[in-house]
Amino acid sequence: MSNIRILAPVLMALPLVLTGCGDTQDGASGWFSETVASVQKYVTDFLDAHLDKKPSAQQAAMADRTVRVTTLEMKPHKVSIERELTGRTTAYRWAEVRPEVNGIMRERCFTEGTYVKEGDVLYRIEPDIYRAALDSARAALAGAESNLQVTRLRERRTADMLRTKSVSQQDYDDVKAALKQSLASVQAAQANVRSAEISLNRTEIKAPISGIITKSSFTVGALLSASQVKPLATIYQTDPIFVEVSQSSDDLYDLKRQFEERGGGVRTVMPSNIQATLTMHDGSVYPSVGHLNFTGVDVDENTNTVLLRAEFPNPDRALLPGLFVRTKVIMGEDDNAVLAPQKAVLREANGTPYVYLIGPDGNAVRRVITIDKAIGTDWYVTDGLKVGEKIIMDGVNNVRSGMPVQEVAPGAMQQDTQAGGGK
Repeated sequence: MSNIRILAPVLMALPLVLTGCGDTQDGASGWFSETVASVQKYVTDFLDAHLDKKPSAQQAAMADRTVRVTTLEMKPHKVSIERELTGRTTAYRWAEVRPEVNGIMRERCFTEGTYVKEGDVLYRIEPDIYRAALDSARAALAGAESNLQVTRLRERRTADMLRTKSVSQQDYDDVKAALKQSLASVQAAQANVRSAEISLNRTEIKAPISGIITKSSFTVGALLSASQVKPLATIYQTDPIFVEVSQSSDDLYDLKRQFEERGGGVRTVMPSNIQATLTMHDGSVYPSVGHLNFTGVDVDENTNTVLLRAEFPNPDRALLPGLFVRTKVIMGEDDNAVLAPQKAVLREANGTPYVYLIGPDGNAVRRVITIDKAIGTDWYVTDGLKVGEKIIMDGVNNVRSGMPVQEVAPGAMQQDTQAGGGK
């Protein structure tokens, strides 16, 4: 048989050789053509009878090959629907320290950059002029009170004389009016004293809130004015501390649509229970968990974003105002989430992810999926897979759409691999 296979090309070329030799006289050309045709038919019949045209056993096995694979059934998991947003820290409260009276700064009573308590004296302004004003106001009050006392005695005597008709009603009315005027003078003098006391007390500039105080903008000897633009210093309260981030309004509406379409296992979180975590600029995670306490009610027309604000505890003051951070905010919960192992997910040339499932006919079925994020060694699948479906795991790289597959136990695949016969 092997010799015939070797001679087959020669036998097939024999009619062509005879045809090339058929350049004879015109009378013999017909006979020669019939002879060449007979030889060609004889060669063809001979090769058909002695050669097997069926494919080899190896070729047949390759054509009917069944790939052995393992599968994994999709089960429901609980997954937090979260978004990572960038933003900056801001103080929980902050206040500018400003003078409320004019004068020369006589003393600075704090250490810059340290913690101060509400009510602590921060600056002292030269008080002499305000102490003198208070003394003058007190003297005026004393004079007014003395005049009031005299006027009150006159009113009593005049009232007694009026009963005996010793004075006219007009005289009594004049004394009574003078009494009221003296009483008003005393009240005005008392107000002036209180005003002078307030001005004198304001020569001591106190901390409006508790927190960390910044560098002082003025030194001792500087002339301060109650109407000056620049503050003396600023106090920041940083425990707790706010983190302000911006979320795209398009993403916010996509989340709402996702909650509405998927329904069932997907639920939103109450705003007061929305948790947030911080990732620092170096990749480390802030140890304390915060919560969302404000969601913007309008969209920034310049950036098309909505402002979100989270509150974090900051007892060690590790977070300073103005720090750039990444914040993960939990927007909802998916109680029926589908998680597909990453090794079972393949990608097209354009990056589109897909998996293989076993169809009802036992053949592989290709399914495009949508993934949201990685959770450990799994992908969180938001579309394309349902709970209860089985995806191909081991052997997925040998599978093509429509190819027959055989589901086996994971142990069998390991034995095939160890024996060098893994398919």
